[in-house]
Amino acid sequence: MDETVEGRDPSQGVDTRPRLHHVGYVVASMKGAIRRFEDSGGTLVVGPTDDPLLGVICALMRLPEGVDVELVAPLPGVNSPITSRLNRGGGLDHLCFWVDDIEASLTAELAADALLLVAPTYAVTFDSTIAFVHRRSGLVVELMSSKVVDR
Repeated sequence: MDETVEGRDPSQGVDTRPRLHHVGYVVASMKGAIRRFEDSGGTLVVGPTDDPLLGVICALMRLPEGVDVELVAPLPGVNSPITSRLNRGGGLDHLCFWVDDIEASLTAELAADALLLVAPTYAVTFDSTIAFVHRRSGLVVELMSSKVVDR
């Protein structure tokens, strides 16, 4: 059974074993960031989406080299978790890996001494469950379930 949502399959049918899904990039202005990425040859894959659960606006850009970059901006009027990241200049923020079993992947990360930053939660932009961890190496990792949320 195909578990993708029409218009929300950034994998474009590519193998969904654990793999890099996108690089997270924190921006102050979504509109300005999209324009800058488009001016550099990027293509908008998923348009700006408000995610009130996470307090952010997200969009997905595909670079000419084929790498996907998630632009993340604070949602106006809420206490956004990325505000402190913006106060440090924004920019490159995290790597997101697409996983078949988010619970097993999260368990493996925590067993390797990663710190849980965001417990599994629904992400509007990708209609999926995500979690964030901070690895001992200093790397922030987002785990994204390859399965569509049953809502």
